[in-house]
Formats: sequence, structure tokens, C-alpha cells
Amino acid sequence: MKLFLTFVAILFTTIGFGQHKPEDNSGKLYISEKKYSILFPYNWHLQKSDSLQKKFMLLSEKSSVNDNFIENISLLISDLGYSRVKSKTVKKIIDKKFGVSSEIISNRKVVKNGLQGQEIVYRQLMSDGSLGTILQYYFIKGRDLFILSFCSKSDEYLSYMPIFQVVYENFDIR
Repeated sequence: MKLFLTFVAILFTTIGFGQHKPEDNSGKLYISEKKYSILFPYNWHLQKSDSLQKKFMLLSEKSSVNDNFIENISLLISDLGYSRVKSKTVKKIIDKKFGVSSEIISNRKVVKNGLQGQEIVYRQLMSDGSLGTILQYYFIKGRDLFILSFCSKSDEYLSYMPIFQVVYENFDIR
């Protein structure tokens, strides 16, 4: 029964989110930079940026006055310092990142814009004491490591998944 209710909630959210017109500029904001472009919902706020060249963070609106967790989407681009990067390098970077405090839920290879990458979903205790679920994508192009992250409370992760999917689908590495 719980699985059925989860399925219905995902279906309802997907249908509701699907009502937005992708061409409607009032519903989406677009960032286009030299190395990437990304589309995101207009009600998410850009908080941190280095002129959008190498990193940014988008924050959701609070759903209520009792909401003490702000879901976020972030992009970090790191110069690895050399142009011939082997796929083993991504594995080493990922292995260093995850320690005892993280519970890896899934880890799989993905392809985006012809680039092979890694998708990892994990749970981690957040600074406010809540349990968060983080979805991260790792891609290397040239000397650059792209890390696109989505973070929400674990119990709200599935309700934010349609937003995360639209952002990921509209994220292009150039």
C-alpha cells in the first residue's frame, strides 16, 4: 500500500509539474555560460556565485514557516590541472568524498552530451540534524570536473525528483 501511495504521489507531482510550459519564460530561468547552460524553476533563488563561471547554488523557497530545510541545486566546476583525465580519476575523487557518514543508495554510470559520468545517490546527516538525500552527477570534460548536485530532506526527495530531472535534462556541458 505504501508503494502504491508513493507511486500515486510521484504520478501526481509529475503531472502537476508537466503542466508548466517549457517555453514560458515566467516559469523557468536560463543560465548560459561558456562551459555550461542550465534551466531551472523561476522560484528557486540564486544564492552563491562567482559570476556563474565555476559555481553556483540555487535554493528552493520555504514551503511553510515551519520549514527548516532549504532544498538546493548546485554546480561546481573544478580545474583538475591536466587535460588527459582517465575514468579512474573520477572513481578516486568519488571514493575520497564518501566516508563512513554517508550511506550510498545507488552508484551508476551515465552519459550526458556524449560524456561518460557517474551518478550517485546517497543519504547523509545534515548540519541541522535532519537526514538528507543527495543526488550527484560527476563529469569530466577537458581539464574540468563538473559536479551537479541536488539535495533535499530524505522524506521529501521523491516529491522534488521531477524538478531535479527537468534541471538535469536541461543541463548541457559545452
